Amino acid sequence: MDVQPNIFKDIPTKREYKETTTIKFKNDLLNFFDTDEFKNKKILECGTNHGHTTRVLSFLFDKVTTMDWREEPNLRMARELNHDRDNITYIQKNLYEGEWNLEEKFDVFFIDCVHDFRHVYSDIINCCNLSNKESYFIFDDYGIGSYYQEGGVKAAVDKFSEEHKGFNIIKEIGISKGEVRSVGKPLLASEGVIVKYDNEWYYE
Repeated sequence: MDVQPNIFKDIPTKREYKETTTIKFKNDLLNFFDTDEFKNKKILECGTNHGHTTRVLSFLFDKVTTMDWREEPNLRMARELNHDRDNITYIQKNLYEGEWNLEEKFDVFFIDCVHDFRHVYSDIINCCNLSNKESYFIFDDYGIGSYYQEGGVKAAVDKFSEEHKGFNIIKEIGISKGEVRSVGKPLLASEGVIVKYDNEWYYE
C-alpha cells in the first residue's frame, strides 16, 4: 500500500468527531481498495457528512460521487476539506425523496446515511439498480446495534444477504466486535463490512 502523505490531512479521529469513521476503518479501506483493480473505478457515497471518508475514497478511485441531504454545513465543509481533490462530484439530495436520477453506473458504493433498517435497505436497493455486473458495497456502523425497534445497518445488510444470493459479506473492517469506538457501548459486530455483489441474479 502506497499511501500518499496528505491523505489524512485535517481528518479528525473518532474521539475528536464522533460522526466520522475510525482511522482503523479508513486504513482498512486503503488496505483493501488500494490496488490496480480499483484505481479506474467509480464509487458512489451515500452520506457525505463533512467529507472525511470522502477524502480517503478520492485517493482510491478514479471518480467519487457523494450525496448528502444538506449543503450547509455538510457539503460546504466537505468541499473545503477536499479543496485539493479534483475527482469528487457533490450532489445535494435527500435520498429518501423521489428518484435518484443518476445516469451512470458505479463499481463501488459506500452507504453511511440514515441507520435504521428501512432506510439502509432502501439505499441498498437503489444502489443495486446503479451497479455494474460486479460491484462492492461498504457499510459503516454495522456493529453498533440499533436505537430502532426494526433494527439498524446490520439487520438490513444481513436480511438483504439472506434474500439475494449475489450479495455476500467478504470482509470485516474497522474496529472489532467488543471494542468501544470512542464512547458508548462495545460493538456487537465489526464497525463496518465490505460486501461483494454479483447482480446477474437481478436480471434473471
